[in-house]
Formats: sequence, C-alpha cells, structure tokens
Amino acid sequence: MGTDLSNISNRVPRIAIDAMGGDFAPESIIDGAIEASLNLEAQLFLVGDSGEISRYLNGRDYDERRIRIVDAKGRVGETDHPIMALKKKPDASIVVAINMIKQHKADAVVSMGPTGASMACASLTLGLFEGLERPCVGGPFVGLSPNTAILDLGSNIDCRPHQLFNFAVMGCVYARKFFGIDNPKVGILSVGAEEGKGNKLVREAFQMFKESNLNFIGNVEGMDLLSDKANVVVCDGFVGNILLKFTEAMGDSLYGFLKNRLSTKMDENELEDLATTIWQLTNQSRMSSGPFFGVRGNVVVGHGSAKYEEVAAAIFTANRCIEVDLLDSISRELDVFQS
Repeated sequence: MGTDLSNISNRVPRIAIDAMGGDFAPESIIDGAIEASLNLEAQLFLVGDSGEISRYLNGRDYDERRIRIVDAKGRVGETDHPIMALKKKPDASIVVAINMIKQHKADAVVSMGPTGASMACASLTLGLFEGLERPCVGGPFVGLSPNTAILDLGSNIDCRPHQLFNFAVMGCVYARKFFGIDNPKVGILSVGAEEGKGNKLVREAFQMFKESNLNFIGNVEGMDLLSDKANVVVCDGFVGNILLKFTEAMGDSLYGFLKNRLSTKMDENELEDLATTIWQLTNQSRMSSGPFFGVRGNVVVGHGSAKYEEVAAAIFTANRCIEVDLLDSISRELDVFQS
C-alpha cells in the first residue's frame, strides 16, 4: 500500500523515515514513529516494504492522517558496500526516502540504517554545500556535558586542516540553534592544551583556527569533554569514532557493574534507576541522533540498535532541524567564512 503525496499539505514538516533501517526494523521504527506522532505536528512517511509495514500497523492505535506509507523495495544492510548498494538497490528504503527530499516531497529524512550508505546516498543525491569537500556527523557526546558537540564522529577517517575548520563552522551553527549559545567556544581535540601539541593535522589546524573569527579557545584534551569547556570540539573521524565507541561501551559495562555490585545493597527499583541514569549519561549519542553536516538536505541518522524511544527522539531532532532552518543557516555561515 503506497500513498498519494500530491494531496499532503506543505504547512507542516514532512519527515520521511527509513522504516527498514536498523537492527530492530521495522518494528522499532514504526513504534518510534507512532510515539513521535502523539506529540509532534508533522506528517510522517514510513518508507519501506508496504506489506510488511501494513501488517505491523494493523490493529495499532495511531492517526492515519499523520502516518502514511511509501513503498520501497529492499534495504541496505551493514555488510553492503555503500556505493555498490546504491547502484544495485535503487529502490531501497533509504534511497527512496532521500529522493523524497530531492523531489520536494519531504523536508527531512530519519534513518537508523548504516551511516555510510545514508551519507553516500545523501551526498550523491542532494549534493554538498559549495566549497565543501566532505560532509560529517556529530552532535552531543555525553550527558555530563550537554552543551558540547563533537564533529566528526566517524565519517571522515583522514582529514585536512581546512576540513576541520569547516566542521567547526557548521558545529557553531548547530550550537547556536540547538544549544541557544550565541558565540560558541571552539576547541580542537588534542593531547595537550598548549599550542604546538598534537600531530601534524592538529598543529596546522591550530594556526588556521587562531587566525579566524571563530571563538577559538585552543586545544582541548579528553578530560575537557566532560566539562563544557568548549561548545564545539573538532577532530577527525578516526579519533572521534574511537572515542564514541569507547564511551558507549563504558556505559554498557558500568550498567552491568552497578547492577551486580549493588544488587544486595539497594532497592531494586532505585538500583535500576541509578544504573539507567549512568548508562544514559554515557550514551548520549544513542539517545540524541544527529544530522549530517554539509549535505543539502536534513538527514538525521541514529544508532543501529536504537529502540523506539531513540527513533522518536531522532524524529524530533529532524523536526527541530526544519524548525530552526538549519540548512540555510549553515549555508550562510559557510559563505561568510569562505568569502
């Protein structure tokens, strides 16, 4: 069962959701869409196998005016090579969803599927802002420093100084729009706070940042990431992704450690609340999906293991990107710094 998009009003945000992306798709994706629709004035499109989606929706309590189905054939999996998958699966759910932006049928896309495939599809289909060589991913990192965004968290393994600079410019726009900070503090992640510390990339980027009009505070170290010392922290995706995965794993381990160690010393409900809080503080990236920065379209990606709560949160993030006009703001800011 597909849907006729021609009669959908453009007065509310239109968000296409990759219903087949993620470890628990389509169930968790559909549940997340239903959850989001209860508190969000938006038109949601579930993109994927219409038969499978319809079977899961059958009997569910949801507003059919808020949630529609857009048919797609196949999905892109974690083991698929991103570029090859897009060529061999032109009707896959993520491809159809992102094409909806290009065709002006959606204002944003949300996916819990493979980041590489989503980014490749978004970059090739929608293009990048003028002057950019690569997009990146990023956003809030740990709950202990909610006003700190890190870019890049894994999409660019090797970077050049001017690419880190572009990440910082886009991160500043994000910090203003999402954190409400007028003049975000910018730092480069390094092994020492002093100028001259770090590898060649960090040292060369330092000079570029120092001579710019950014509110550059210098290098920041790993321990500074928990203190909101900087609102925007930049690094290459190699470092960023290791940091991300380490923090997530630490949260998983601490959750089990606390449950085991305190099981005989605390009330069961209180212990569960404590362990869950610790997990959430160290898994902010799972709880708050982030957009692709640099792509000419609002594309929000989340963790592959996301449950319905995280899917709903990603949909709210996509809606927020539309509300604050994130794309035009980034475009204007890049024009200023590149002129």
